[in-house]
Amino acid sequence: MQKFFKNNKLIVVFCAIIVFIALIGLSIRSQTQSPPEQYVGDSVSFGQRVISYPVNFVTGAINSIFSSSKTTDNKTIKELEAKNEKLEAENKDLKKELHMSDVSKYDAISGAVIARNPDQWMNTVIIDKGKKAGVGNNMAVMTADGLIGRVTKVNQFSSQVDLISTNTRTGKLSVNIQHGSSNVFGLIDHFDKKSQELIISNINNKEKISKGDKVVTSGLADQLPSDLYIGEVTKVENDEYGLAKEVRVKTGANLSQINHVYIAKRDAKTVPEESRE
Repeated sequence: MQKFFKNNKLIVVFCAIIVFIALIGLSIRSQTQSPPEQYVGDSVSFGQRVISYPVNFVTGAINSIFSSSKTTDNKTIKELEAKNEKLEAENKDLKKELHMSDVSKYDAISGAVIARNPDQWMNTVIIDKGKKAGVGNNMAVMTADGLIGRVTKVNQFSSQVDLISTNTRTGKLSVNIQHGSSNVFGLIDHFDKKSQELIISNINNKEKISKGDKVVTSGLADQLPSDLYIGEVTKVENDEYGLAKEVRVKTGANLSQINHVYIAKRDAKTVPEESRE
């Protein structure tokens, strides 16, 4: 009898393990966030914001204590120089944003990056806008300099953005290389961390592509709008087998330093039914 109960306990444990693994698999495969996952995501992003504010305050206070040992004149000059540089940088960014033709035809949502893990620096960022602001899956995310990625997970008050530099299966973005009046279709294969460039491979050798050609989204296969600026061609060379061309692209946006972003909301009529929620 005792052996029977022991066997039953083992069966229950095995069943529990199987159910647990199945739930993990469903969670990984699904792009849609469940209510508990959304709650956890928003809680984490809120916690990161709460922690960052006092840390920045304490850091500033410590810096001011150490800097107080310097002379008043030097301190004033350096403060003025720092403020001037900051204002010049902000002014430059604002001028770029005023000329953002790519996003002008969309109902753009302005957001800010609130979290970025060091080990996923070139893969994902967390922004401070979610479902409550109208953000949805697969929406294009841009800066004043060009496309940086697309929304892959949406919580109520925050979202995850997969950058175009992420080396995953979903990072294979379809693009058009604009050479004169013609477009050459291609797929972003991967991101070269050493040169900080996107690599487009398997381009037919007969296609004409030159350094300086603009690269934009094609609007095919990946549900993103077409003609969003990505960057420009820096080099064209044959692949290792000499059967196709390999194109290197320098992104317009600085992917290693992202602060403010714009999420492009598409007209519901232009979005495939399977991507609507």
